[in-house]
Amino acid sequence: MNWRDYQALQKVTELGDHFVSYVDQGSGNDTDQDPVILLHGIPVWGYLWHQVLPTLATHHRTLIPDLLGFGFSDRRDCFDRSITRQAEMIDQWMDKLGIAKAAVVAHDIGGGVALRLATLFPHRVSRLCVMNTVCYDSWPIELMLQFGHPSAKSIASASKTIASLGVALKSGFATSPETEVMEGLLAPYHTEVGKLSLIRNAASLNTNQTTEITDRLHRIAVPTLVLWGEDDKFQLAKFGKRLAKDIPGAQWVPIANARHFVMLDQPASVVAHLQSFLAADTAAAKSV
Repeated sequence: MNWRDYQALQKVTELGDHFVSYVDQGSGNDTDQDPVILLHGIPVWGYLWHQVLPTLATHHRTLIPDLLGFGFSDRRDCFDRSITRQAEMIDQWMDKLGIAKAAVVAHDIGGGVALRLATLFPHRVSRLCVMNTVCYDSWPIELMLQFGHPSAKSIASASKTIASLGVALKSGFATSPETEVMEGLLAPYHTEVGKLSLIRNAASLNTNQTTEITDRLHRIAVPTLVLWGEDDKFQLAKFGKRLAKDIPGAQWVPIANARHFVMLDQPASVVAHLQSFLAADTAAAKSV
């Protein structure tokens, strides 16, 4: 699926002064089954999940929002894009769509959002899967700190800036990604508006917003899967292992031959683990 076909699936909903673009596919085979929400990280957007979506949507109602400031959600300047605000947005968005709770699957800063949902909005999360996520003081990486400096907006044009960012991101893959995939991941940011929004997103990264919830991780009471591309150079596997120890009953699953973008390096393996995890949770819930 190319990024234009993916974007054509998106719907838009208003949340106060902002709007959120999102994909909503599938209906699930079981009326008692919670929807699945997939959250992306920085500097990408919902298209990150395009290889996972078709299979998941066959069995589950699957929703993928673009976080505020990302993708084709609101990218105007001068609003908060922190993971604290993003978690509040997901809570409001779920209300708007009439979703009481969901299985939340998340990556990178989306994982930080998911961890805040699971600890501060626990009624929203029925199952939790985080992949190569930010946590503790594992972030922001140096690349994002540099990119988030206000002066970055005047250093180069949008096209040159995003081209340079794309080159840097290739180290997040185990093998060289297809050109179409790389172009798709960064497609929304090739305008000056998009570039500035991405710079503001990077400027909002704040390690305090994950360290703040460290002592709450032991309160997460839902089934949890920590899925990790084991060769990640951005979010090291040691943080994932620590997370799996700190969340009661969490399952640690390293994925070989995968780096940061694990769902693109090893999509079949990721989908298989997700399907098994979601099916097992459903069976367990029905047996209670």
